[in-house]
Amino acid sequence: MKRKFEYLDNFSNILDSKNIDSLLELLSEDCLFQAGNNPIIKGKKEIKKTFETFYPLVKSVKHEIKDIFESDDNLVQRGTVTYTRIDSTNLTVPVCDIFKIKDSKIVEYYIYIDWSELFK
Repeated sequence: MKRKFEYLDNFSNILDSKNIDSLLELLSEDCLFQAGNNPIIKGKKEIKKTFETFYPLVKSVKHEIKDIFESDDNLVQRGTVTYTRIDSTNLTVPVCDIFKIKDSKIVEYYIYIDWSELFK
């Protein structure tokens, strides 16, 4: 059976490529975004600023998606993400991304992750 949100299977690759413009194309103009325990931010302009601030802090990002769940207008991707720090050391942590989708655009995007060790 074809999945409803199969077109978003490339989402992690977009994140890993650090291609912010491609990421923004998938979001609604007023998308809500929350990463970890940071405050919720609203809108593509603010989300763009967040990624422009974060990406230079790490050398690379690599997601490995292990499970995908779909229900109604919700998509959940669970897996791991490996960050290569600026000093070339790696950190791999579990991650869970939750998306609410409307009219083929992501209207809510939540990243559940523990970044506490990333910048130590």
